[in-house]
Amino acid sequence: MLKSERHEQLLELCTQRGMVTVAQAAKIFGISEMTARRDFDELARDGGVSREHGGIRLSGGTPTAGEVPFFEKLSIRSPEKERIAHSAVGLIKEHDTVFLGPGSTCALIARALPPMQLRVITNSIIVLNMLQTRNDVEICALGGQYRKRSGSFVGPVAEDALAPLGIDTCFIGTNGVLGQSISCSNLEEGRLQALACDRAAERYLVCDSSKIGQMDFFGFYNLDQMDALITDPNVSDEQCSMVLESTRIIVAD
Repeated sequence: MLKSERHEQLLELCTQRGMVTVAQAAKIFGISEMTARRDFDELARDGGVSREHGGIRLSGGTPTAGEVPFFEKLSIRSPEKERIAHSAVGLIKEHDTVFLGPGSTCALIARALPPMQLRVITNSIIVLNMLQTRNDVEICALGGQYRKRSGSFVGPVAEDALAPLGIDTCFIGTNGVLGQSISCSNLEEGRLQALACDRAAERYLVCDSSKIGQMDFFGFYNLDQMDALITDPNVSDEQCSMVLESTRIIVAD
């Protein structure tokens, strides 16, 4: 693994766990503790993390924060997310009504949509902006309370707008999936995604492999209720086995 790739994954681990120790980094990446300390020092100099005794954490973060702004997420594991998005697009049929949730991978699905007649329901202002010039896509934007951190609308107004709608295909992201639990960092965001899944004929969880085996603050849906989990080729055999206990897994090309 290249050092730049290791640094990217260290930032992702900080996002998920709040803090990563020297010993954890050495074990996860198969490197010496001296190399892990050098990585930590370089990341701290770049300003993305702050150095703590024995480890690093996201700058300004806490162990329970767990969430970074949307545009920072978009740059984390971007090649993997692009591949996941292209696999997801292959599941969409002409004239479908599609729900795209908040999150960087769902935004990349919107960007990857080929020319086709669709209706897209979304609570993501990022997805809305990506599709607003598309004449072949009818957009149903859910209003409500705006979360700047994720660029999404949540709360009772958004839930009431979504409740009567029929959805053919639903795509949601996650900050972690562990056992049966699909989780995110915000209760209201999770509630809206759960409602979208309940309204959908087909439900797909899109997440890069680093999220499998992780748990965030709020578990909002069960993995065995999803039609499939779509992830990247870096997924391990152990992660695949965990997912396959509940649903099928689609590994992006």
